[in-house]
Amino acid sequence: MKYKPAELTLRDDSEKEQQRTRTIFEDLRLLAKDNKQLSEHEKNFLCTGIKLSAVDDDSIDNYLACDNFKFKFLYLIYFHDLTGGGRYSMPSKLEMIEVPLILRQQQLQYLNDKSTEWLAIINTLNHTEELLNQVSFEARNELKWLDSQEEFKNGFMFGGRNRYNAKRKAILLQSKYIHCIAKEIFETAPVEEFILAINGENLEFNEFSLVHILNRHYAEMVKQYSVGKSFHTEDFYPRMLHTQLADIFKEVDNSGVLKNADLKRIAFKFSGSDYIVYTELKTKQVKGVGNVQFRRIQTFYPVNEKAVVDELRSDYVLIQLNNDLAVYTKK
Repeated sequence: MKYKPAELTLRDDSEKEQQRTRTIFEDLRLLAKDNKQLSEHEKNFLCTGIKLSAVDDDSIDNYLACDNFKFKFLYLIYFHDLTGGGRYSMPSKLEMIEVPLILRQQQLQYLNDKSTEWLAIINTLNHTEELLNQVSFEARNELKWLDSQEEFKNGFMFGGRNRYNAKRKAILLQSKYIHCIAKEIFETAPVEEFILAINGENLEFNEFSLVHILNRHYAEMVKQYSVGKSFHTEDFYPRMLHTQLADIFKEVDNSGVLKNADLKRIAFKFSGSDYIVYTELKTKQVKGVGNVQFRRIQTFYPVNEKAVVDELRSDYVLIQLNNDLAVYTKK
């Protein structure tokens, strides 16, 4: 990463700032033309600049580095209906337009090709990138779940093949999108910011944590099937999840209400809604040290299931820490 995310933000509208960002843009464009490796934030900066440029002879299609940018842009247009039978709008210059039929067909074919490419990637069992390992694992599990559904187990009737293909494509494209977003999230901060703490014990928010939570508890709109999970709404933002949890855990830690408590399950109320964080002791290999035990954040979700809500009400005491935050402690 040549430029940090903060360097890729326009700080003001001064001429000096315009010159600074233009210099970065031209530098990144040269690097992209030479197929040099760029961070996801550098790609976003470059490709946004190309799309907004008044120069008509350049296009993001001319840069391999812009492929993720293009994918994310098109995915957000079509994720709600990948069949091509819906109404689709896209930004064009300073307005929203309906996507013309020919362009719609081309863009949907691009997404179809990406789903095929991604299937080959997620079927690889041992990637060098841990984030890709976790995304692939989640996607393979979802595809297995889809294949196990009763409506698809005994062949395809009454349009079943089309429904199956649409759901399969939705899983693959969502998986690729999560990988793109997760890469951006881990680029935004040093590793230390993903280490949270309570009672002097570190809780790691790593690739497994983020991918699991994004895929299972943030994707209600894009999932074209019911998975029986609860989904986050507006209180917690995916790109700020680790920092929001860190702030909550710091408040809890300072209060001392969970001192000596089992950290496997942390239940709290935030902005009027109940949430649970599950953690688990794991072992990892550390170079030069060997096997090291650590506590990993397994999942984090809002509590909607009546049985769990009833359990919290009957078996726990709710202690208010501030106007927004309260913690459940075992009676």
